[in-house]
Amino acid sequence: MKKFTVLLFLFSLAAPAFCAGTNDLPSPFPSARQPWKRAGHEEQFAAYRPEIRTLMALPSDQVRAHPAAADFPGIPPADAPRIGRTVLVDTRVPRWHSTGLYAAPGEMITATVPAGATHAKLRLRIGCHKDLLWADSIPTWKRVPEITRSFAISETVTRAANAFGGPVYIEVPADCALGSVEVNLTNAIAAPLFELGKTDLAVWKNELRNAPAPWAELVGQKLAISLPAANVRQLDNPAEVLEFWDRVVTAEDELAGQTNRFSPERFVLDRQISAGYMHSGYPIMAWLDQASKVADMTALQQGNWGFFHELGHNHQRPDWVLGGTVEITVNIFSMYCFEKVCGLPRHGHNAMSDASREKNLKEFFRDPSLVWTSKPFTGLIFYDQLVAGFGWDAFHQLFVEYRDLPNAARPKTDDEKRDQWLVRFSKAAGKNLGPFFAAWRIPTSEAARDAVTNLPVWLPEPDFPKRYLASQ
Repeated sequence: MKKFTVLLFLFSLAAPAFCAGTNDLPSPFPSARQPWKRAGHEEQFAAYRPEIRTLMALPSDQVRAHPAAADFPGIPPADAPRIGRTVLVDTRVPRWHSTGLYAAPGEMITATVPAGATHAKLRLRIGCHKDLLWADSIPTWKRVPEITRSFAISETVTRAANAFGGPVYIEVPADCALGSVEVNLTNAIAAPLFELGKTDLAVWKNELRNAPAPWAELVGQKLAISLPAANVRQLDNPAEVLEFWDRVVTAEDELAGQTNRFSPERFVLDRQISAGYMHSGYPIMAWLDQASKVADMTALQQGNWGFFHELGHNHQRPDWVLGGTVEITVNIFSMYCFEKVCGLPRHGHNAMSDASREKNLKEFFRDPSLVWTSKPFTGLIFYDQLVAGFGWDAFHQLFVEYRDLPNAARPKTDDEKRDQWLVRFSKAAGKNLGPFFAAWRIPTSEAARDAVTNLPVWLPEPDFPKRYLASQ
């Protein structure tokens, strides 16, 4: 009997309770083929949480492989060799550091660090799929709701195991002052890992991309990607992919005036995420259907509005995000990347086509009850008109200005945010935008409007928005 089959058999003998709460659900654990639907099974869903939480809190020497691991995130081949490796971790760079190793489900790995590193709050992470699916608002589970673990490195030797396995990382807290630290890892499995500027392309093509682990890592200077190994087996040139993503992050940093990047962003592809089709944060999460696009240069050159959008969320700042515009102002960054990185028209989303914009403008201006922020791609036209009128430099100038504001000058309310955006953009553009705001029914104070009356009035077109008020 193969090693992993034995582990699954032992798990079924040692821990039958972890399948006990399913009752009439279609399978012992949720999967893509047999998802669990919450409706009608609320009690079973509730019972599953303490079962999995108990499993995930077990001491490492008591952990056994969970049978769901074979379904997701996957298992290495039975004959994959267990190896050791010493990785050099630059603790000046916070967050996750890829190791190019994978922990098999239920198998213990060890991390050995110098004594001086035991008080630095480093952690050993197994698994990149950190989204939790326990929320009642999630009606269906297509995988086990919690499958990653993280262990404090508080002794020179840390032993860690995860019933679901996963890629191995060293987590570094912010403001760590250790410098470079050697971490020796043992009993893990080699995973495809390409690091821009470090990995030899020939070694990648002939060896590394065929490493046996089911998940791979592509690591650039400003962005890392965790994706299924199957999506890199035929990838000949990961360097050009990572250089593309580095340009994207650089572009968004530059537009936002962000000069203090301390660590790369990270994308993680997952079978099921906790919210939406993608979501921002660290890591940025997306569903698995994006795995075939995120490292494909042909696809990337056509732009990826969704990933640009989620990176944009990580660049938004509350001072200039007016009330109701979180999902509007984020798309400024998508437009910018389409134009500046991909060399494409900034209206790369179907909802920003000429026909769609015309339709949305007519709908908005003909119905005075509508609020300009009620539809994201209607509200985005407001900002797009400012781009068309004054260029990207005006946005960059404003974002830098907001970045450098003393705390006392920062807007405290939505009213103050709208007023400051009107006044600051008007002064940056050298135009009075008061009538433009009024046309869009964006409320501002009389004091803010008076502050820019000495400037010539600007509208995106003569008599705006009368053309959109005319009958068909």
